[in-house]
Parts: sequence; C-alpha cells; structure tokens
Amino acid sequence: FPQIRVLFFGQGPLEAELRAEVDALGLQTVVGFAGFRTDLPRILPCLDLVVHPALMEGLGISLLQAAGAGVPIVASDAGGMPEVVHNGVNGLLVPPADVQALSAAMQRLLSDRELAARMGQAGAERVAARFSVDAMVRGNLQVYRELLGG
Repeated sequence: FPQIRVLFFGQGPLEAELRAEVDALGLQTVVGFAGFRTDLPRILPCLDLVVHPALMEGLGISLLQAAGAGVPIVASDAGGMPEVVHNGVNGLLVPPADVQALSAAMQRLLSDRELAARMGQAGAERVAARFSVDAMVRGNLQVYRELLGG
C-alpha cells in the first residue's frame, strides 16, 4: 500500500519511543502523530480505517466514535472492544498481541474497499441502534422497570 498514511491519535508512555522509531526508519512522510484531539467527529470520516490493537480497553469510546462515523475498525478481541466491534459485521477482531493477525486484517480491509464500506455502514447503524442517547435511555428504563417489577 504505497499511498498509505498512518496517524497515531492520543498520547501515551510509548510516544517518544514510537517517534524515535519513525525517525530511525525514515517514515516521517508516512507516519504522523495527531496527539489528543477534540475534533474527532470532523477527522474520523476522512479515515479509511481505524486500528485499535490495545491489549485492554473498557468500552472504547474512540471505537464508538469511529463506528458512528462509518469507519471500519480493526481491533483486539479484548476488554469491551467486542461490544462495539461485531467481528465480520462492522470490523474485524484479532487476538491481542497477534501482529500477523492484525496485519492480515488491515490488509483485508485496505484491499477490499467494498467490504470496508459495508462494514463502515454497519458500524454507523450499530452505534445508532445500540449506543445513541435514545437507545441508552431505553436500555436504562428497561433495567429500572425490571428492578421495580414491571
């Protein structure tokens, strides 16, 4: 994928090490560091793919944002990430720390733009149905009704 551009979002303890590796490999024109952003709703729709290979994650708000923006996702099958990424529907889940599986999943979605588009659309629909404010309110009301016996 000679035209690929990679953006790292967020901040963390490995940032300096990652920047040094990018510099050492001469990949400054391919890999960028966006840091912490407050304008993700504007940026996410411009991306072809979101990759989140975390070893542990709660619900994954960044994944909800990506799926809601219609971006297909490759993520680790760990923590709360499977709540957002339904494997084969709106993205691909890979075993945590499996670099080969991560690479294969990324290649699959970058190679098959139709599949990626279908998964992106499914993600937007899934977030609207399960994680919108209305859906969350309905879910909370159902829990209250069950607790109160009707």
